[in-house]
Amino acid sequence: MTKLLADKVAIITGTSNGIGKAAALLFLKEGCRVHGFDRDSKSGQEMVLDMQKQGYPFTFHEVNLLERAEIAQAVDNCMLIEGRIDILFNNAGVSYVSSIELTVQHIIDTTMGVNFEAVYYLCQLVYPHMKGRGTGVILNTASELAFVAQPGFTAYCASKGAVLSFTRALALEAAPYGIRVNAICPGPIETPMLLAEFDTAEDPIQERISAEQTVPLGRFGKPEEIAEVAAFLVSEKASFVHGAAWLVDGGKTVM
Repeated sequence: MTKLLADKVAIITGTSNGIGKAAALLFLKEGCRVHGFDRDSKSGQEMVLDMQKQGYPFTFHEVNLLERAEIAQAVDNCMLIEGRIDILFNNAGVSYVSSIELTVQHIIDTTMGVNFEAVYYLCQLVYPHMKGRGTGVILNTASELAFVAQPGFTAYCASKGAVLSFTRALALEAAPYGIRVNAICPGPIETPMLLAEFDTAEDPIQERISAEQTVPLGRFGKPEEIAEVAAFLVSEKASFVHGAAWLVDGGKTVM
């Protein structure tokens, strides 16, 4: 049976843990050659060794997504190795819990820099390669918080709202050239980033319980569940899905 992403080449950002790591593993299993961009060199090299043992073609690039020169070099390296990029999954993200009064410039710069500006810049770099071939798929990770708000997340909400609007605009530009562009919008997912947010609360355990109660399905999602949707969206099975924002939030935004 033909694998879902057979003979495809993908860049995935944020592959050291959480959704990015789960997506990388699934894409590899589905026949894709994956290039992981992440600043965590130790986790990246460990993943390379693990994937080599399993016979999967995973290449790690140490990249600080706040540094444009590093991003550009990594994309160039991918092109040198593969000669093409079929899929760009802009997944990496950061989150800070902070009231607007306590949100310092560093939080704004880092949140917008990683969550939005790096997404924009990577698309800007990869788009011409896809355009020249008349094919390609871009998937950007937005969030449920691009649709609904939450106290203490003004910078994060702003960054994910920007990703969603950018994705829709790029979809219109890209359509004539055979490039599909979509956004995936996870709800609360059991990742190190989410757990770190709970740690900022006075009572992390109660904060988690309260958060789970806001999800109609009664639990947080798993990184693997987001990866499954991502794999579908970048595959030919989703060939008519374009300019869309897929909420994968256990029904949270319905409430």
